[in-house]
Amino acid sequence: MIHQLSGSRLYFSSIILSLAYLLGFDPFGYQLIGLLSVSILFYFALKLDERKAALLFFLFGFFLYCTGLYWLYISIHIVSGAPKVLALLLIALLSVYLSIFHSIFGFVFVKLHRRISSEWISLLFVAPSLWIFLEFLRGYFLTGFPWFSLGYMESGSLISSWAPIGGIYLVSMVMAMISSGILLIFLKKRLLGSSIIFVLSISSYILGAVDWTSRSNESSYKVALVQGNIQQDKKWLRSEFENTLTQYASSLQGLDGTDLVIWPEVAIPSLKRSIEDYLEYLEIQMTEKDIQMLILGINTQDQNGRIYNSMISLGKEQNIYQKRHLVPFGEYFPVTEGIRSWMRSMNLPSRDITMGERNQKPFNLGNLTMAPSICYEDIFGSDLLDFFPESDVLINVTNNAWFGKSIASAQHFQMSRMRAIESGRYLLRSTNTGISAIIDPKGNINETSRPHQYAVITGNFYSMEGRTPYMLWGDAFSLILSIFLMTMGLIIGMLRLKN
Repeated sequence: MIHQLSGSRLYFSSIILSLAYLLGFDPFGYQLIGLLSVSILFYFALKLDERKAALLFFLFGFFLYCTGLYWLYISIHIVSGAPKVLALLLIALLSVYLSIFHSIFGFVFVKLHRRISSEWISLLFVAPSLWIFLEFLRGYFLTGFPWFSLGYMESGSLISSWAPIGGIYLVSMVMAMISSGILLIFLKKRLLGSSIIFVLSISSYILGAVDWTSRSNESSYKVALVQGNIQQDKKWLRSEFENTLTQYASSLQGLDGTDLVIWPEVAIPSLKRSIEDYLEYLEIQMTEKDIQMLILGINTQDQNGRIYNSMISLGKEQNIYQKRHLVPFGEYFPVTEGIRSWMRSMNLPSRDITMGERNQKPFNLGNLTMAPSICYEDIFGSDLLDFFPESDVLINVTNNAWFGKSIASAQHFQMSRMRAIESGRYLLRSTNTGISAIIDPKGNINETSRPHQYAVITGNFYSMEGRTPYMLWGDAFSLILSIFLMTMGLIIGMLRLKN
């Protein structure tokens, strides 16, 4: 029957599988359903020809991204004011582009499986390695977009213990192998499938008990994360500007003796040079309240008039970090001047934010060194490697108000947690509308906020030292491993056929 899968059945199957895969991620959190969807996808790939497999996987990706990224419509149309048709077209084009990677998986896997002619070799060697290889390409090609990488289903869970070794892509590989193991049990290779799942589960448990990093000292730092909850459609209104300044300044009340206060991305909707008096006032308040450092998001401008999405620090050390990994079509527009002129005529955002220099200094508070990231940057583990092993803690400022009360905040937060696990550091995450949190080096949430509410979260964290293997190898380890396993699968398959 699978061989006859076509037309409406193929469309229906791809829709169901994409929805099942989406359910594996936050805010839903049904990881088992997500895993099973991958097992079924692998099963279809074993039974279909190249063309049908490529189409099934393309449709799976297309429906996944259209439904899972629906919140882009809020940003493009409702907040930015672009026409509905343009918003839907852009989402469709993005979904088509991302779906091509899934389609390639379906086509190439069938080709390789036919050459190997062994279900267990294809499932254990080829399927996981090819899946991760294409996830890697999707995460890097054209600045990258790693949303819905399989491993993110397990942020803070058992399988995420592989992240300090090979990052998110190694976690994805282990998840894909478990999906293969589940399918092997269904294909009546119960001993092999069960053994794979058992070995990977026990290994994950053992790795979870390993402390790759340790506390630099036993004295903790006190931190306060401010969640302003200012809606994006009001953020830049002149009538709201004074209220914004007052609200954030008042958040310092009751924070006497705090080591570090963090405000979210572009907390103050202004250029830094335009609010120097306000910043001086904050410095005075910090001195009176014995607050050691305040880090906040704001736009800065250089002598040539270029605008940067930045973080600045006030207090014991003055520093500026300028965002290095910008959002395409959000913070910069890789389009011709003709299209840019049309965007201006439609009253659409068209001015580019400038990319920060690659080599920038971390923030320092005494002996504490902090690795900064702004919003979108925290979904790229490799981007933070420049700051290690010197940095003792991760700090992130984010503004997800662009996406309203959607599932985007939960998805983004799930990805952010993996950065703490990969680095073996605490993550201090301050967002405008949520989710703000203090996350420990194992990915556990120590303190968090409720989304879409004003909040000042206080808690403690520790300075961490040491290297995880991921700091040394980065994503290269997972890439090399995926190529090695795929090659081994082909060699074993060829030798098996020859014999």
